[in-house]
Amino acid sequence: MISMINRKDNIFGDNIAFLEQWDFSQANTNEENRIKAITQVASICYQSPKALGSKTLYNRLMAESMGLPSSSFEFVPVLLDTHNIKHMELLKPEYSNVRKFGEVIEEGRYLLTNYRAIVYDYEQNEQQYSFDIRHIYNSEEESTIIKKYFKVFLYKIDLPTRSQMVRHRVIWQELSRRYVSGKRIPFDFYISDKMQNVTSNSYSTQQLIDLCVKHYLEAIENRVKPQEARRIIPQAAYSQIWGGFMPTQLENFFKLRLDNHAQWEIRKVAEGMQDLIKNI
Repeated sequence: MISMINRKDNIFGDNIAFLEQWDFSQANTNEENRIKAITQVASICYQSPKALGSKTLYNRLMAESMGLPSSSFEFVPVLLDTHNIKHMELLKPEYSNVRKFGEVIEEGRYLLTNYRAIVYDYEQNEQQYSFDIRHIYNSEEESTIIKKYFKVFLYKIDLPTRSQMVRHRVIWQELSRRYVSGKRIPFDFYISDKMQNVTSNSYSTQQLIDLCVKHYLEAIENRVKPQEARRIIPQAAYSQIWGGFMPTQLENFFKLRLDNHAQWEIRKVAEGMQDLIKNI
């Protein structure tokens, strides 16, 4: 079961920005759940609800980059047990990706990593394994441990706040404005209080944004591809972005972004994340 478990609306006070916490802890209990988790992420990025559960999309994402799966595969957390013989085969020092992209938890008993790292290790060292490591699944008991440590959030935030967030080395997947045009899914914009009443050459902030959107839509009508037309869209535009956090990554994010010196918008994001975690 992949599900949204909590939501916080209006985090910027404009009735647009929001934050959701999702439960991906059972994404590796079977192949069906893997497909649901990966296509759930992709369905937001491509704004295509019909993509949810699509095996065709899953297979395409599996081979997205020269055989290496899409980063959406990182949203499938995998728990490796040092007491499990099969798991120990993945934990050999020479197979580094599960360790590089994982974190040791529960006093060294487990390594929490992700499915993309496992697929990459398999493709790099296929002949070294005694079985297909891509078929390792976690039990319900192991999923309970994953739920404690692996946190997933979906954000709707403005582009400058997004830019600050992706400086953190965590798992990210974003709405693709290369493929999703503003004609199909209209843009929303965040105008801060300080920018509300600013005028330039008799144009207000909102009027300038409206002019840019008009220019964008005219470009689309003239068959300019969204990936080119988007260059005219102001930084005030909203985006949607997934974030997946290991324990130390989340701790570091809170340490930096809850600080009083952090910009107000990203501090509101961090406060909202903290509230959602506490409310479960």
